[in-house]
Amino acid sequence: MRPKARYRLAAGMQALVCRVVLFFLFRALKALSRLDSRVKAEVAGWPEGWILGLVMPGGPSLYASRTGRGLTRLKACPQPDLLIRFKSIRDAFYVFTGQMGVAGAYAQHRFCLRGNVGDAMSFVRCVDLAEGYLFPSFWAKRILKEVPQKQVSSLRVYGAALLGR
Repeated sequence: MRPKARYRLAAGMQALVCRVVLFFLFRALKALSRLDSRVKAEVAGWPEGWILGLVMPGGPSLYASRTGRGLTRLKACPQPDLLIRFKSIRDAFYVFTGQMGVAGAYAQHRFCLRGNVGDAMSFVRCVDLAEGYLFPSFWAKRILKEVPQKQVSSLRVYGAALLGR
């Protein structure tokens, strides 16, 4: 039995939003790995060639690797060192649009983790810092335990993310 057209449309729109958020999340992390000392320290702790995967079933995915030049986006990777697999597009949509924090999604079993938990926590700290820069403070307060202090302007991070620098 096929789902109704409105549910297919909603799932398609959620997948599109997730694809856009993954694009900007990667670019923001790449920019923050140069601009913010906390993210820079976390990324420096990842081994050279370490690969992270954020995957949604039947939807967009993000594979990123730490190289000597910083973070690099990969098209695909069969065996990433750390794989975060959301159980559905809707679950990823809630996290990526700031309706739910990463800790809440983990507590509600909305994603599966394969890899070292310590590496996952390092990545989550980077994502929390990125959310602190990308989301307005009233929104970030809802999903983060505490809003991190900014070391650079959010506009500078937005500019670097838009320009891909």
